[in-house]
Amino acid sequence: MKGPLVALPLALLASCALPVVSAGTFLPAGDLRRGDVHASVSMEVGRVLAGPTDVGDLGQRNPVPPETQQWEVLTWIASDLSIRWQALDRLALEAQLKLTDPVVPGYPVPVGGALGFRLRLLDLGPTREGLAIELGGRFVGVGVTEDLNRQTPDGRTQVDRWTYRALGAEVPLIITYRVAQPLAFTWSPFLRAYWIRAWHETFAQDGSEQLTRLQWTPVLSAGMGLAAALDFGPVQVSPGCALELATRAGPNAPTKLIVEPGLSVGLRF
Repeated sequence: MKGPLVALPLALLASCALPVVSAGTFLPAGDLRRGDVHASVSMEVGRVLAGPTDVGDLGQRNPVPPETQQWEVLTWIASDLSIRWQALDRLALEAQLKLTDPVVPGYPVPVGGALGFRLRLLDLGPTREGLAIELGGRFVGVGVTEDLNRQTPDGRTQVDRWTYRALGAEVPLIITYRVAQPLAFTWSPFLRAYWIRAWHETFAQDGSEQLTRLQWTPVLSAGMGLAAALDFGPVQVSPGCALELATRAGPNAPTKLIVEPGLSVGLRF
């Protein structure tokens, strides 16, 4: 699949997990004035939408290899680059490039992106202090392809390939109280809904192939985030943490409570 979803081919080793997260969701409301631009880089622990066991084995016809068990995790480190432009007095537009290498989380590799907006419901007062509220919306697309080279129990060489595609939407309500010009606190309840499709292919040394599919499946979550923002002139540092009640893909996926700390560093100009 081409277009807005970016495939990431990984050779020899793979984490076998698809993480999706949108950092920068909890940056303060009411900060930007018309024409202002805010660019930021963010990193946080994000939930994993799907792993190899979520695809299933279809009655053991295409079983998940045991080598992948070490990568069956609930969370992963995620990072992104974001830019927000205050197009109108009450409307900001956002664009985001997702940078999460599932094998080496500290190594930036494009895996997808997002487009969104913020609608200002309540603005700060003339002193630029007090309460501000914004309603956000974001549409996300992510694609990852992962390869694992291994030997089967009978000594044959085999390549296992997992391909994941995810499309989603996020709706946060950003409530900020700016105590003073350099300090603000934000509380943000949010909803997330993703649709994920995945498939597991095997390529054996004798030329045989097998395929297992997980068709488009909804993955839902809800939670809230808390963050502080410290301004040093045009530079803003915002540590925060989110609590998220989330499912994973697959017919018997359990619901989990996940803690997601993060940090965003931005520049306003």
